[in-house]
Amino acid sequence: MSPSVLASIFPSWPPQFDPLALGALALVVAAVGGELVFRFLRLPRITGYSLAGLVAGPSLLGWLGAAEVNGVRLLIDLSLALLLFELGVRVNLRWFRHNPMILAGSVAEAALAFGLVLGVVLLLGFQLEIALVVATVSMTTSPAVVMRMAGELRARGQVTDRLLVMTALNVIYAVVLTNLVLGYIHRSYGGDWLAALLHPLYQLGGSLLVALVLARAFRLLRRHFDPQQEQASLVLFALLMLTMALLQALLLPTLLAPLLAGILVKRSDPRPHLWPPHFGSVGGVLVILLFVMTGAALTWSHLATGGLVALVLILVRGAGKVAGVAVFGGLSGLTLRQSLALGLALCPLSGVAFVLTADVGRLYPALSVEIAGIVLSMIMVLELLGPVIVQQSLAWAGEAVSAGPPPQEKSHDA
Repeated sequence: MSPSVLASIFPSWPPQFDPLALGALALVVAAVGGELVFRFLRLPRITGYSLAGLVAGPSLLGWLGAAEVNGVRLLIDLSLALLLFELGVRVNLRWFRHNPMILAGSVAEAALAFGLVLGVVLLLGFQLEIALVVATVSMTTSPAVVMRMAGELRARGQVTDRLLVMTALNVIYAVVLTNLVLGYIHRSYGGDWLAALLHPLYQLGGSLLVALVLARAFRLLRRHFDPQQEQASLVLFALLMLTMALLQALLLPTLLAPLLAGILVKRSDPRPHLWPPHFGSVGGVLVILLFVMTGAALTWSHLATGGLVALVLILVRGAGKVAGVAVFGGLSGLTLRQSLALGLALCPLSGVAFVLTADVGRLYPALSVEIAGIVLSMIMVLELLGPVIVQQSLAWAGEAVSAGPPPQEKSHDA
């Protein structure tokens, strides 16, 4: 038998595995690691998922790298779309009419976080464009961390409700302001006034139109399908996948439309919305994937570029969020303890910040090294500590009913 025939029959040595196999192994390690962290250390499972991503990434084992993270970008966007749409359905805009101080507190904490981070980054000698992007991303709060921890803890109460609403608003602030900052960068780098004006308008206007279509499609879906049936889960999942594909094809932000669509659905029908129970397993896999991939995106070069700066900014950003909530907390009906707990619970960063940073880096690679170094370092620290902070904050506020797995939810109230 000729060597060529032998080579075609038997595998090479050592065997060459498809990158998908290493990614699957990383997910298995993440799921097991999350459970071990929860059972033996009593820490949130998602802290274990992030640790697994860090271990599997280029910083340590090298199972996952930039190519794998970029290869599953659609799945990352889809996982965020599911979370943001569900989060939007929890937001009742009528609440702001009854208690406008909640909105004032949200604006204050986001503005203080933005202003303090912007000032510190400029004082450290970075150029204005980098400072603006980092400050804008710092306004966000991780929907994945907040929603996952609220579900695991079965948290209910004023702090939890406001935490969900303020998390949704922070995503809106950050996406809108990121597009305005990109308009400024277009003008600053290319001297193109037309791009500076039209790009933000296209991004925001296009997202609103897609959100209107998605909300309308969801309402039609509810008329013809029982949300508790498996078919409804499949159709809604496919609908969000099509929405993500459309947004990517049109070069529109993938974060804003699902969140706005959820808010529009809630506005048209303020009753509690039944969420398909079959989303539990699919959503769980996507959440694990989200944390593993964001953890794997961090490299030693990122830490070397922005690690120390990130630690300073984490403290400054957290102080801004706590102070902003505390100023208006009493006026909106919270005690000082509840206000401080809410401000701390707004600190996590994760997938939304990762996507915003990646989108800016795609348009302006010259800025991406320094921006990614700072933001990804912040994400890594707050992916590990953020779930613990939310867990302790909700417990401190007296709203964490249980640290065990949540029961099957029947509905979601705003």
